[in-house]
Amino acid sequence: MTTDRQPICPMPQVWNRIYEAQLESWRAAGNPEIPKPPVPLILAAWYEPHLLKMLRWKETQDWSHKHGFSHLIPELTEADCFFG
Repeated sequence: MTTDRQPICPMPQVWNRIYEAQLESWRAAGNPEIPKPPVPLILAAWYEPHLLKMLRWKETQDWSHKHGFSHLIPELTEADCFFG
């Protein structure tokens, strides 16, 4: 990403694709020790405060890193991101 602005989170469509990939990988892993991935704040939840979206996105990234799914978090372009 080539901007000095910090994104709040991915745009809803992008975030949903990431979540669907996480969910599919979580199911395929079949490990009951791994919690379900965090649900993105999209659709009606999109109207939640920006801080909550930022925190949920961080939680999503942390979940992927902690449970071995880092490859599911793509490099986001400026067009992929919501800046508020």
